[in-house]
Amino acid sequence: MPPEAAQLHHALQSLSQQIPGMEVDLILHGRLIRQLAVRTTQCFNECLKQHGLTESLWYALLAVYAHPQHALLPSELSEILDLTRTSATRLSDELVQQGWVERRSHRDDRRKITLHLTAAGEAKIHHVSPYTNALRHQLWSGLAEPERQQLHGLLQKLLHQLDVADTTAATQESA
Repeated sequence: MPPEAAQLHHALQSLSQQIPGMEVDLILHGRLIRQLAVRTTQCFNECLKQHGLTESLWYALLAVYAHPQHALLPSELSEILDLTRTSATRLSDELVQQGWVERRSHRDDRRKITLHLTAAGEAKIHHVSPYTNALRHQLWSGLAEPERQQLHGLLQKLLHQLDVADTTAATQESA
């Protein structure tokens, strides 16, 4: 165990003796998940920087590409990427500024704006995908397929529990 991890573990053990119900293992699991998310984002941002992208821009670009006719509403982008509307608007602005997406009036409701992938956006996706695919493969190569499937199932369970907790909290607030 690295010295920093040993210090953290010792500090948490001390806290768990002082605070009833504090479970060190659960805290350490949460910390590992957070570290994994932060370091994965850093790794992808480093890879994508050479292509003029960030991880957020990359996933926004892919979200538009994945939709039928390569178009979606900004509100859909917000939902897909689990972002606030403000953050989705900032991403949309950047995609438009780079020429990868253009805004158009919605065909059924002119009050709505639709984000449409441009030829430059599609070219960017095809150019960058081999790099992100190779990086993703490298990052996940330490796990065998059954381990990846098991991890996927476990993470889905945790996400479900977060949904349950959110629903419970919302119900308690409205009561």
